[in-house]
Formats: sequence, C-alpha cells, structure tokens
Amino acid sequence: MANDRYLIPVLPEHSRSVVDRLLEAEERETEKYTITTAKELLAIKQAAIASVEAELNVDEMVGMKRKAADPLNAQTKKFAMDGSRKQELKEVDEHVFFVVNYEKYNMIFRNELVVDFATDRINRTAGQVVKAFFEHGKNSMKALHEDDTPSATPLHIANLLPADLVERGDIVLQHDSMNQHHKPGMQDIVRGYITLLQTDTAGFVKTKDGAGANQYTINLGKLRKTMKRRVLESLLSERLGVATCRIARILMEKGKLDENQVQKLAMLPPKDTREKLAQLTLHGFVDIQEVPKSADRAPGRSFHLWYVHQEKCYKELLTDVYRTITNLQQRKKHELSLRRALLEKLEREDVKANMDLLNDHDKANLEYMNKLLERLETSKSRLDLMLLILRDF
Repeated sequence: MANDRYLIPVLPEHSRSVVDRLLEAEERETEKYTITTAKELLAIKQAAIASVEAELNVDEMVGMKRKAADPLNAQTKKFAMDGSRKQELKEVDEHVFFVVNYEKYNMIFRNELVVDFATDRINRTAGQVVKAFFEHGKNSMKALHEDDTPSATPLHIANLLPADLVERGDIVLQHDSMNQHHKPGMQDIVRGYITLLQTDTAGFVKTKDGAGANQYTINLGKLRKTMKRRVLESLLSERLGVATCRIARILMEKGKLDENQVQKLAMLPPKDTREKLAQLTLHGFVDIQEVPKSADRAPGRSFHLWYVHQEKCYKELLTDVYRTITNLQQRKKHELSLRRALLEKLEREDVKANMDLLNDHDKANLEYMNKLLERLETSKSRLDLMLLILRDF
C-alpha cells in the first residue's frame, strides 16, 4: 500500500506548508541576482516551483528501502508497469510512521464519478473507455486537482479494454463505400468513442498536442466545472422547479442579462419571470448589478443586470451540505436515544443467540429502526458524493 501511495510517510518537515517551502525557495533563488527584471522574476518563480516539486518527489520515497536481491526467491523483485517505464517495488522502512493518503482515495472516488457520468450521459462502453484512460495513467497521477490525465493513444486504450467490446455494436461508424463489408476493429471503435467523448459538451476528452500525434487525455479541468454545475442545476430543479432552473441556466450560459432579455430567452410571461428571478435572488443563487445611465445613479435611470456567481453558489451549497449532514447525524443520535432500552436488550447474550426472545413490539420497533437508519446512511452517502464534487474535485 505504501508503494502504491495509499499510505504516505510522516516526517517533521511535513508540518511546513507548500507555500512556506515555495517562499523559502524563492528567497534562495533571489539571492543569486543583484538586479531582477520581469523576465528574471519569472525565472525565479519557475525555479522555485521546480525546486519544491523536486523536494516533494524526494519525500514521496522516504520510508521505502530497496529490496535485497535474492536469486533463490523470485518474489523478492517485482516490477510494476507504468507505460514504457518500470518501477521497482521496495520494502517499507519499519522505523518510519505512515498515515492514510486520503487524496489517493479521493482520486479513486473522483475517477468512479467521472466514469459513472460518462456511462449515464453516453453508454456503458463510453464509461469503459474513460475508465481505461484512468487505468492507463493511475501510476502517474499524484495530485487530485490536476487539469488532465496522462496522455494516451487509441492503441493504449484498446489494449486495456475487453475483447467482447467489438461484438457489442453499440456505436455506428462511418466507412467508405468501398469498405462497407469491412468489420471495424478494436482501434476503430476506440477512435469512434474518443471522437464522441471529445465532441460532447461535457468535455470528457481533449487532444494533447504537446505530447505528440494521436495523444488524448481526460479533460478534468472542464469536467470539474461541468459536474459542479450539474449538481447546482439538479438542486435548483428540486427546490425551485424546472422553469426557475432554466432561467439560472440561461444566466450561467449567457452572462449578465436584463429582465427583458431573460424573459425572451426563457419564453416565460413577464410576471412569472419576475417572480422566479425574485426566488433565485432570495435563495442567493442570483445577484444584481446596477449600471447607471447618469452620474447621479438614480434607480429609475439605471440598468439592472441579473447574473449567477457560480463560485459563490458552490460555497453556499457546500455550507448547506455540511448543515444537512449535521442534521442527519443529530437525527440518528436522537432515534437511537429513543430506543435505548431496545438497544440494551439487543446487547444481551441470550438475545444475540436467539432473536425470538424479543416480543412482537420489539421486533416491529427494530425493523422500523433498521429501515430508518438505512435511509439516513443512504442520504449521508449521497451528500458525501456531493461534497467530493463541490470541495475535493
């Protein structure tokens, strides 16, 4: 687990933040110059970032030691493939303390959310293609907030997919009239799905020109915004209705608009448009910017533009999610306190051995309690997924 970064070592210097390390590295680089121009300041900052990244990479392997070669034991030396590179597995140093690397697990949960999103939006095979991109670059992805995954070619992705994908026929490819009877291969299907994922408005895949020809990557930077907006729109639909959500979506896509423009684009009567804008403003999803026509800033001679501040909305949603989780925890604690006598009875050894000792009222109460606790835990798990998208993605 330590070699795969599920566990990370704990050292005294880890108490210093990355910002402090960066500032110290910039001071060391600045001492090398007597007069600093704008170009040299940029070079100092880039050198400091490279120095901090090198220090962090060195810290990653602290707590690991190379395995001793033993020709009699073939298991003493194993290799893990990472593209064309090989990484030798190392033993854990027993004198170093380790902690759980939560960022690694959040990356796994994030990847599963993206795969499920691609499956719901396109189909199951598209989700497998996206999953193959994550599988290809899992050993190279170190940070949760990276903007894209390591690049891969259609051949790399085709080698990671099951062979029965060719027989599914869930995508129709265009062929020349001379090759109508040509059966598409695995690479043809992968290229078709990559094109489909690339042209989708969610922004699953993009080309990575700097890595060479036919290099593609998962566009995590755009998916981060798309999935946050998806959560916001779903909550708006549940709370305020579909028409109100449509107005908010128009404002997010078009930017700042006045009331007449919103009315025309939303195709709603003036009264309904005004009421729904007031609801959005009351709940904090929409703000108003005043644009005066004259220097006296009279309200009657000013434009009022409506707009959605998305980052502010995400922070408000995050606060609401925390509040809801707290309420669920308090509700669970309250329900358990009401059934303290039943819980004490369930802890008895004779009842554990034979549940028939409970009377009908206790059995009905136990069944109701289990259903209620299951609903509360299900709601908490859904809120945890929202937290992952809004906070950690």
